[in-house]
Amino acid sequence: TGDALRAFHTALRSSPVSTKNQAMKEQAQGTMLKVLTSFKSSEIEQAVNSLDRNGIDLLMKYIYKGFEKPTENSSAILLQWHEKALAVGGLGSIVRVLTARKTV
Repeated sequence: TGDALRAFHTALRSSPVSTKNQAMKEQAQGTMLKVLTSFKSSEIEQAVNSLDRNGIDLLMKYIYKGFEKPTENSSAILLQWHEKALAVGGLGSIVRVLTARKTV
C-alpha cells in the first residue's frame, strides 16, 4: 500500500498540466494508468481520501482521459476510482474537469 500510495502522489505532483507537449502528457497518462491499476480495490478509497480538492480534480482528469483510451481492463478499474473520487469531490469535480482549460 505504501509504495502504491507514494507512486500515486508522485505521479499527481509531477503531472504536466501546464505543458503543451503532447508526448509528455501521454507519457504521464500512461504512468498514471499504471499506478491506478496497481491498487487493490480495497486501497482506492484511502488513496482518494488522501487528496485535497485540487488533487481530486486532477485525478478525475486522469480518469476521464483513461476512459478516452481504454486498455484491456482499465475501464473497470477507472470506474472504481471514479466512484470513490465522486464520493469525495462531488458533482463539482466532474463539472470542473469537463470545463477545465488545462488538460492532462
